Amino acid sequence: MNDAHLDDYDVVRPVVIDSSKHLLLLIPSEPEQETCWTLPTVPMRSGETCRRAATRHLRSVVHLPALRIAPLVGRLSRRDAPQGAQYVLVVRPTAEGWPPYVHFALAPEARWWTTTELRSAGVQVEPAELLDFMDGYWGGWLPDGEVSLE
Repeated sequence: MNDAHLDDYDVVRPVVIDSSKHLLLLIPSEPEQETCWTLPTVPMRSGETCRRAATRHLRSVVHLPALRIAPLVGRLSRRDAPQGAQYVLVVRPTAEGWPPYVHFALAPEARWWTTTELRSAGVQVEPAELLDFMDGYWGGWLPDGEVSLE
């Protein structure tokens, strides 16, 4: 599926995390500029769940090892395609931690951040609701299941 048809589909935005350090792995939206940090955007195939799409992408395309997807799902409208939805999923390894190459596998420019670092530095993040979502995940105050981030 090419990016030209991305606006025809719902997408999933996996958040690769390091639970022990409360880190999330983000990629620059423009690799040369690093003005906004974001998540990968994975198109969902017809009939595919957001969890399955994230697993397909992270295992088959990015070649990450076994992973676990948290039961919490954030749902947002797509600003670039008003008829579509985007789902934010938290992904962690099933083992002790990610292999050292995990940030290179996601994108060569990927970087680990804490929500505190992102806020303190005034870094722009897309989706903008990501920091509150992750703080809710780390703090345990968001319930399992699908929650609206609107």
